[in-house]
Amino acid sequence: MGKIGFSLAQIEAFASVCETGNLTQAAKRLGKDRTTVSELIENLELDLGYSLCDRRTRPLQLTEAGQRLYRQARLFLQEAEALSLLAQHIPQQVRQKLTLCYDPFTPRVFLTELAMFLGQRGIQLDLLMMERGEGELALAEEVADIGVYQAINRSIGEKFKWRALGAIELAAYAREGFFPAGSPVTLLSLASSTQLIPFYDLPEPMAKRLQIADRIQVVNEPALLQTLLTAGLGWAFLPTHLNMQHLPQVERLDTELGKQGLMHPMVALWKPGANSELLSLIESMQQIFDGSVVA
Repeated sequence: MGKIGFSLAQIEAFASVCETGNLTQAAKRLGKDRTTVSELIENLELDLGYSLCDRRTRPLQLTEAGQRLYRQARLFLQEAEALSLLAQHIPQQVRQKLTLCYDPFTPRVFLTELAMFLGQRGIQLDLLMMERGEGELALAEEVADIGVYQAINRSIGEKFKWRALGAIELAAYAREGFFPAGSPVTLLSLASSTQLIPFYDLPEPMAKRLQIADRIQVVNEPALLQTLLTAGLGWAFLPTHLNMQHLPQVERLDTELGKQGLMHPMVALWKPGANSELLSLIESMQQIFDGSVVA
């Protein structure tokens, strides 16, 4: 790019003189004194090496070179005005961004309402579904800012801070007729049938709680799990907020477990040293979670 031999102020002064016909009116338009405008144009002529105006005439007349330059100067100023307008709006367009990782059991209504809550405050929320181990790694490497996971009832040491968000209710689901007629379904029947597990790497504390069957089939894509459940390829322990009973021919099972003990807490995880804005967000997450989880 070649060296630019003039300033924006010089072009503004030149265009104003062209459009008003004299230095005095140009100075009023620009909010400058007459001498300053005159010097700007004189210096522009010196930089260019040719005259732009015939100062002997009233109003000032442009030279042929001045006429050609004025047409380009007006286009240049229009582009400069557009650039100025864009620059003023950039702070409003640059959005703060947060990344949240979550497990398959996290209520989608909660995630949607959280994204809307942050969007109204100019914060973009990226949502990444990943299992607990992957999520902790993402938090440790600062790929993610916050994690939402089922509590696993073990110490997380000094690596992370945590706060309870609320609890989800779990229930057993299967295709109608998957188990023999009769109620309730026994633990022996559950244990001897294939259980669909939506986790590839199930932490041991969660496995003790969620895995009942000896035979499991891992399906960590929720949509595919629904398909296998509908096809009668197994039964699954799933959150009631997923409303699996609304799938074709899928029912919520009445088991010997009953409902007692099927509530499972969800927690928010983050690295120590979070700023006040992030801590304030976590407070809001608790309120949004409470209002969004409907069994």
